[in-house]
Amino acid sequence: MTARQVMRVALVLASLTLAATAGAARASAQTADHLFDDRTLHDLRLYIHERDLDALRVHFDASMFFPVDVVWGGVRVTTAGVRSRGLASRNAAKPALLLDFDRYRSGQTFLGLTELALDNLVTDSSSLREAAAMALFRGLAQPAPREAFTRLYINDIYQGVYALVESIDAAFLARSGYDPASYLFEKVYVGRFYGEERSLKAYAQLFEARTRELESDSVLYGPIRELFEEVNHDSGGSWRGRVGRYLDLDQFVTHVAIEMFLAEEDGVLGFAGMANFYMHRSGAGPHRLIPWDKDRTFDSIAFPIFTRASENALFKRAMTHEDLRARYLDVLEQCARAAADGGWLETDIRRLAGIVSPAIREDPVKPYSNEQHDAAVAFLLEFARQRSRSVLEQVAAARAAR
Repeated sequence: MTARQVMRVALVLASLTLAATAGAARASAQTADHLFDDRTLHDLRLYIHERDLDALRVHFDASMFFPVDVVWGGVRVTTAGVRSRGLASRNAAKPALLLDFDRYRSGQTFLGLTELALDNLVTDSSSLREAAAMALFRGLAQPAPREAFTRLYINDIYQGVYALVESIDAAFLARSGYDPASYLFEKVYVGRFYGEERSLKAYAQLFEARTRELESDSVLYGPIRELFEEVNHDSGGSWRGRVGRYLDLDQFVTHVAIEMFLAEEDGVLGFAGMANFYMHRSGAGPHRLIPWDKDRTFDSIAFPIFTRASENALFKRAMTHEDLRARYLDVLEQCARAAADGGWLETDIRRLAGIVSPAIREDPVKPYSNEQHDAAVAFLLEFARQRSRSVLEQVAAARAAR
């Protein structure tokens, strides 16, 4: 690990210790929990040199950092770093941003966070898909980033509505009960990948290390290569056990089931191959998936629960094992019943829209009209009312077909 990574892990552990011992005396202090409170619309202010702001907009397709001051809720952090972020969401008029609080000041944090992602919401005219999707993941006991909404001001000029998204990093791992010094990888897009065998170098490109980056490729990516070698190996009845050494298969099918209930077009079984997740590994333990970037969920009400299932080598083989197939269908049913219980999903979407929509109407740079926003929200509400029935019917049909 680099000195900077060691410092970040130490800060995470120290913040956890302080949180456990501070007691009621600090209950009123601002915390990351307050920042990610999605019951309110926040105000976040950035202060950056106009020359740097112009350069950030001109070079929005690059990842150049610039110094910035960050102000929220009476808390101010000076000389943090800011850069453009994202893939399809990169935008000059309304840039998606990453705040790196210790980029220029070693050890500096913001409410215990070392990073914070600002989602510009330009790829989702409802602005609600990702927040609603992550809430369902968390509701089914799957670690997922917290999100809230904010009005963003840069140099006191309103830039529109953004989502505050918890970065998946050492602090996230610690909050999720994982070792903050363990292995973390982001699945990045460098061409379509469907779980087939690749070289060690190829896996290093597909799964970008977010912790322990200076370790050798064989240490970092060797277990990933072995995972997909076993996935594609014709090992008969031993396949489940052999693959299970490298991947928590129950958690994997749970993750995919939640994505399929949400009609995810760009996830593990995505239209462009495996996409939009992190993988975590503790030492020699199996990998587990963490969801990321869910703005392509809620694609259609009748979205088939086995969409592109035969294209993915890992999922295709998993579904030949009765216990994993049963787990997959069970989780789909759990999603359907959880979403329909008391109209939970519809109520949550309506609640989020009530918080965000008034500010969306005043957003001067959103790439869609107010009418398009209203129509997108109306579709999400209809999805929430009807998706559970569609999924339950599909699950029943899949069980009957065996």
